[in-house]
This record gives sequence, structure tokens and C-alpha cells, in this order.
Amino acid sequence: MSGGIESLAGAARPADLAADVCVIGSGCGGATVARVLAEAGREVVVLEEGPDRTGLELTQRDAEMYDQLYMDRGGRSTDDLAISVLSARVLGGGGVINASDVVPIPHGVLAHWRRRFGLGELTDDALAPFAARALEDLSASRVEEAQINRANALLRRGAERAGLRGEVMLHNRVGCQGMGTCLIGCPLNAKRNPRFVAIPAAVAAGARFFTRARARLIEGASAEVKAVHVRTLDARGYRETGELVVRAPIVIVACNAVASAELLLRSGLGNAHVGRNLILQPQLPIVARFAEPVNAFRGIPQAYAITELEVEDHPEHGLWGSRVEAIMGTPGIVSTLMPFVGRESERMMAQYDRIAASLLLAPDAPSGHVEAGEHGRPRIRYTHADEHKARLRAAARVAARAYLAAGAIEVLVPCVPPVVVRGERDLSRLDSMSLRPASAPLLSAHQQGTLRMTGSASSGAVDPDGLVRGTRGVYAMDASIFPSSASSHTMAPILTMARYLAEKLAARSG
Repeated sequence: MSGGIESLAGAARPADLAADVCVIGSGCGGATVARVLAEAGREVVVLEEGPDRTGLELTQRDAEMYDQLYMDRGGRSTDDLAISVLSARVLGGGGVINASDVVPIPHGVLAHWRRRFGLGELTDDALAPFAARALEDLSASRVEEAQINRANALLRRGAERAGLRGEVMLHNRVGCQGMGTCLIGCPLNAKRNPRFVAIPAAVAAGARFFTRARARLIEGASAEVKAVHVRTLDARGYRETGELVVRAPIVIVACNAVASAELLLRSGLGNAHVGRNLILQPQLPIVARFAEPVNAFRGIPQAYAITELEVEDHPEHGLWGSRVEAIMGTPGIVSTLMPFVGRESERMMAQYDRIAASLLLAPDAPSGHVEAGEHGRPRIRYTHADEHKARLRAAARVAARAYLAAGAIEVLVPCVPPVVVRGERDLSRLDSMSLRPASAPLLSAHQQGTLRMTGSASSGAVDPDGLVRGTRGVYAMDASIFPSSASSHTMAPILTMARYLAEKLAARSG
């Protein structure tokens, strides 16, 4: 079989397709699985709802890129509008639009999964070669000193002056020129993401990738051959234009934790745990204003993290606590996160070159679920637990202390009403942030857990091989299978688990 990448947005669409394996989703999970199985000699078809955008097609224009690279054009949220749920809709998945952070699964998390969820096979030794291969595929390296921009350096300086533990992070850039637009794609193709690693390897092994292909239904999950019903989309992804069916004995869902669960729910597949146990890992922005230019929009946006409060082996939750990570967005997204309008917004954005920003990241316990909503769009329900809010407030204190120690004039949490800290005496103001729904610009970029993998059908939707319980040959191999937060950033964990599960599947079906 000859591999390739083809858009279904053209006038001449292919007839129904047949393969050994149909993979739905082309991100870290789907692309890795496609590569492993194609290299094992399977005929593989991969369906991707988004477009293929590389190089100068990644225009660095906010409106265009959020429209084309993100689910719901960047507007997806929980049903109470409290949390923006950011996920990719592009060939290569989240690795195209993330901040390139590489954080493997901590040993304490694996121990937690073995102890609490009956996943005894997931030992450090068993996963070590797969974790190493993930880092190799990502060309992972520590951000070099010369690449740490002023905003990240200020956070580090403040942390060191305040005696706070921190780290320079691993990333997957090669040939980075510091353009700073990572969240809307790299026009230099400097990210070693699935689009430039797993997908070319899968194509070389014969896998066929189809873009603008929306999987709507999986039919015949108990039959030997399943039928995946697909709607084709127009070139911009706005309208459904046609239909086709992909038939395969094995179907692998890898569309992200929200979309994978929603597809199974719409198809009536799996047990009562499908869609449950949603982890959003909501993040809260915090902004520091300095007297002198910071120019945080230049260089690598996210290179340093304060890890003072992070816990990797909490006895009940595994990954817990919180961390503070420097970040910067383009003007469009930054302006939408600020709690100002009109002249106030104009004055704030006039200070764009003098601000440094961080995200406060606190892993959450499973606190939500996904439903199959109307008009083919998922409904995301989430309860923001008081304990999680408390850890975000504690992280805000740490961040504010660091920024003040670095010389910030003021530190702002952009909630409603805004909380402003200008000195140590003001830190107590952070303790009164209500973080009630829609009062703070919370973001979720690491959705996990809706098809929880466990050793028992009584506690999870997916078995230790990735098989969706109650089906014959339907698997999940993305972040949806994580029973708790796998890491503070999910790219390396997804690559690790996808290769582990795909190689097991290839060995069983060989």
C-alpha cells in the first residue's frame, strides 16, 4: 500500500475505504500508533478533522490560526463558560500548537497507577524503553541558557531570590529562532512534533492520512469488521460536504480526551465509565508589570518553572500540588484574558512590552464528564473543586512573591474583580479570590481521563491493553486513558503510552 496525506476537501473524494486499522486522530497518540502498526506491516488509515498546515501556512495571525488549528476555533469551553478547553484540530495534533514542553510521567505517578488502578504491568522498567523512545522522537533537550528570554529569566531570578525551587524545562525544538508564536504554530517547523516525526515515518511505511475527515460514528463494534462513518469537510472546515465509510477490523480512537469519549458515546459503545472521570488541569494566568521593557513575546515563551509546591508522589492523587510556569501569548489571546474593556483595555495593552506572565498549574482530581451534546458537539461538565482553588491561590502567592523579588511594580491576577499585589503586605488579597465560574480566565490544555484505564471493568472504561470494554477490536490510545494526571504536560506521556500499547497490539495481532 502506498502511503500519503490527502485532503478530503477536494471535489473528487475517494470511495469507501478498507484497511487493517482505522486510527481516528493524528496527534501524539494517533500518529504514533499509526507509525508503529504501519511499520509492523498493517494497512493503516488515519482520519483527521483538521487541515495540514506547515511552514508559512502557519501565518502567525491570531484570528486565522485559532480558526484553523483549534477545536471550535479556540472557543470550546465547559458548559458554564468557566474554563476554556483548548485542543488541536490539525494534522499532528496538540504538538503543533503547544508550548513544546516535555515532561515525562513521574515515577510516583506510575506507582500510583499500579497501586490504585490495578495497572501492575506499568512498572518503571516496563515503560522505560518507551519513555526513552518518546524523548528521542521529540529530540528532547534542556532549554539552553542563551534561549532563556527576559521574561523567563525574571521569573527565575525572583524564585532564586525568594529561595524557591525551580527548573529550566525540557523542550522539543530544533532550530528555534525565538519567534515566540508557539501557541499558533511554528512557521519554521522547529518543533519536533508528530507532523515531522511519526507522520512521515508512518507514511513511508504505507499509512494513509486523510484530513478534513470527521468521524461521526463507529458501527459494528462487536463484529469482526467495523464501519467508521465519516463526514468530509470543506477546505476551511466549516461545512460537511459528503460522506464515506472506512471499514477495518481494528479501530483506534485517539482524538483527545473530550472528542474520543464523545465519539464513543455517540456510537453507543463502552461501559458506564465512558465520558466520566474528566481531568481538565485548569490553569490560571498571572501577570507582572515591570518598569522597563520585558518583551516577553520574543524568544521561547515557556522555559522556566517554579516547582516549589509540586508533589509527584502524593499517596492519594499521584501528581499533586502546583507549579508556576512562565508563558506569553500573542496580543489577541493576551487581550482576551485581561479583565478590562474599552480605555482600560487599551491602557493595559499599551504595557504589552513590559509584562511577564505565568500560568499557575495545579493537577486536579477527576472532576467532570463529557456528554454527547446536540449538533454533534460535546458538552463538557466540570466542577471546580474548592481544594483545587486553594492550591491555585497558593501558587498565586508563590508567583507573586517571585515577581516582586524580581522587581515587578505590580502583580495582577486577571479575575473579576482584578486582584493587584504591589508588595508583600498585599499577598493576603490572593487568599480571597473566589474563582467562581466565569470570574477568572481559566484555561485547560491537558484534558485527560474520560476513558480511564484500569485493571477492573468496575472502575474504568478501558482495559490494560487499551481495549474499550464491551467491544471487539475498538481501542483508545490517547490522554483519555490516563486514570489520573500523567504529568504537568501530556505530550511525552501520550507518546510513551501510545507506543507501549501499539507495540502490544502489533504483537498480539501479528
